[in-house]
Amino acid sequence: MSVSQEIDWAMLTGRDQPVLDERAVADALHGRPVVVTGAAGSLGWPLSMAIARAKPSRLVLLDWHESSLFRLRQALVNVAPDVPVQAVLGDVRDATRLLRVFAAVRPAVVFHLAAYKHVPWGEEDPSAFASVNVLGAHAVIGAATAAGVARIVYPSTDKAIDPPSLYGATKRLVEAQLRVAAGSGGPACTIVRFVNVLGSQGSAPETFARLIRQGEALSVTDPAMRRYWITPAHATLLLLHGGCLSEDAVIVAPDAGDEIEVMEIVRRLGAQIAPGKPSPEVRVTGARPGERLAEPLVAPHEVLERVPLPGLLAVRAIRSLDARAVGAAVGSVAHLLSVGATDDAVRNALFTDTWTLQ
Repeated sequence: MSVSQEIDWAMLTGRDQPVLDERAVADALHGRPVVVTGAAGSLGWPLSMAIARAKPSRLVLLDWHESSLFRLRQALVNVAPDVPVQAVLGDVRDATRLLRVFAAVRPAVVFHLAAYKHVPWGEEDPSAFASVNVLGAHAVIGAATAAGVARIVYPSTDKAIDPPSLYGATKRLVEAQLRVAAGSGGPACTIVRFVNVLGSQGSAPETFARLIRQGEALSVTDPAMRRYWITPAHATLLLLHGGCLSEDAVIVAPDAGDEIEVMEIVRRLGAQIAPGKPSPEVRVTGARPGERLAEPLVAPHEVLERVPLPGLLAVRAIRSLDARAVGAAVGSVAHLLSVGATDDAVRNALFTDTWTLQ
């Protein structure tokens, strides 16, 4: 068992955790074919397990990482041996492959998780993030539309709100693509604006936990930095409950309680991993490109509204979109990548948001 698996992440949040509505999830997924992209990742793995327990008629797992996908498929045999599982090695940017897979499966619901997500890395390599996040989503939406998919569930991020980072800008453009597709006869969509997931692969808390166990100093970019935090179980619940909603295009955010400063997370981790010992040594390194001290759950013009399912809130008062401008923005990114344009050119294209109507 890894250090991350040993941590009681719910205790770190200091609040009660939402309970999955298994009946609602079964109503949405039971007996229906489902596709999960990015299935073998730290979020896709538990989601795929939960979907399998809902007994879909077929579960297709798409990921590019061979060994992780193999292990996931083997694990699912023990969880739901009677659910037909297909593992597909593939890249979401391969539009032709996606069209073929989706046409054969005819999924009712697609959970599109495949994406690059590390904020500082996005600042270093805008072209890679734009290619996977923006064009990968474009290929998934195209294949889903052609196959008659009913709903796409997509994990976006609070960093897509007035994005300071390249990563957030890619997610914002995917949000726009999904909403435009839903409004023009394509699949309905649920966009889940994630906050920080405690213990997710490569996250700061996971790194903190490992270093505390090893007795090493921790690096914090800014002690005043604060975030909304959810557990891995809450993250899975958000996606599953998002797949139960019926609106054509809806954005949701987690019901995440209050913000918690990163230094408080460090203190709580230290108390849980090494009780009775002094707080871990912390070195302040300074904020990195693309980071801000706090991430809002909604934009200034947006509001949150409760929905019947626990753990999530609907985002309302969302501004409308210019569908042609959204298409032009995606086309511009695709063209720039195809001709090997500079990272600065790609970055500028992603931060142009002329598709939003006031």
